[in-house]
Amino acid sequence: MSADDLVQRVLQDNPSIEAMRAAADAAHADIESAGALDDPMLSYAAAPRTAGGPRQGLNQNVQISQTLPWPGTLRLRTRAASANAASADADIQDLRLRLSARARAAYAQWFYVHRALRINAENQSLVKRLHGVAETSYASGQSPQQDVLQAQVEQVRLRNQALELERLQRTVQAQINALQNRPADTPVAEPKGLPKARALPKYASLRDAALSRYPKLQSLDALIDASQDRLALARKNRYPHFKLMAGYNSLWDAPDKRLMVGVSINIPFGANHSGEISTARARVRQAQATLVDARSRLLGNLDQAYATVEQARSSIQLYRDQLLPLARLNLQAAEADYSNGTGDFLKLITAERQYLAVQLELARTRADFYTQWASLNYQTGGALDALPISVTIQDTAR
Repeated sequence: MSADDLVQRVLQDNPSIEAMRAAADAAHADIESAGALDDPMLSYAAAPRTAGGPRQGLNQNVQISQTLPWPGTLRLRTRAASANAASADADIQDLRLRLSARARAAYAQWFYVHRALRINAENQSLVKRLHGVAETSYASGQSPQQDVLQAQVEQVRLRNQALELERLQRTVQAQINALQNRPADTPVAEPKGLPKARALPKYASLRDAALSRYPKLQSLDALIDASQDRLALARKNRYPHFKLMAGYNSLWDAPDKRLMVGVSINIPFGANHSGEISTARARVRQAQATLVDARSRLLGNLDQAYATVEQARSSIQLYRDQLLPLARLNLQAAEADYSNGTGDFLKLITAERQYLAVQLELARTRADFYTQWASLNYQTGGALDALPISVTIQDTAR
């Protein structure tokens, strides 16, 4: 399983996407109703005691009326609903990018635990061989029994480390399955390895991309527009609404008086709407403050992730090009000295532990690099996905 495979499965199977998509569909459906007039009203009345009368029969009164809001009200309602729908669409994009980042972070942990288990197995084989060397040396009287015991202690320590890694493996497996809405114990395929890295752009370009592409900021921008439109609607409510009416009333004896048309308006009182306006104005300030806070937190997280990625890239090169070769040479020299009878077994075990630690730290740093890269990609609205592949961070321990 590759990282892209996992991302695709998460975006396909995670139920939160469908839930948010349904909410967005509802927001889009509100646009049409927001710009529509209220339903017309039909009223009917009759004078029952006139039924069967000699002249007209049952007298009746039928009226139909239609309320018309102040000019511009329907346009503002439509704009506010459209802004809400745009916010919902941006929230879907934000969720997809967030789930992608979580999936890639889980994949990085999945890579690490598999790599760590392989490193542990290789070191168990190494210590088993060193244990045999120590037993041979002890049997020939060239070394004390303590060397054999130290090798056994190291073997037990490595087995215990393997148990801890297997527990971590089950934890990460449960996380991956949770992202796909599957039972926690569902088997997960082994990772193919971490993807090739891309050259990291300059911070200024990533900052600009984050401010222009981050979906959460776009969602908040749309909510500000909606809040401002609702404030304008609250102000329009201070103006009267019109009601057009037409009816037929057979209670009038004269036929010319039976057909009637008319208009009525409400008389808004300032006190009735001042609270509505104040509330809408406060909502605008709240949305604007939320946007400022979100932008500040975004830039802070971006700066932290950028620094971590840069540090991880330098650490990977340091481990791969210097620390790992030195640790391997140190282990080889310690083993050769002990085999020749001139070395100390404690130094050999120490060299083995150092070699193991460097291997694990390199695997952990690579996973951290990819995790923070995924975080940067989320914070920049997916801008890093479009970068060309330029650098390969090796997965091997050569």
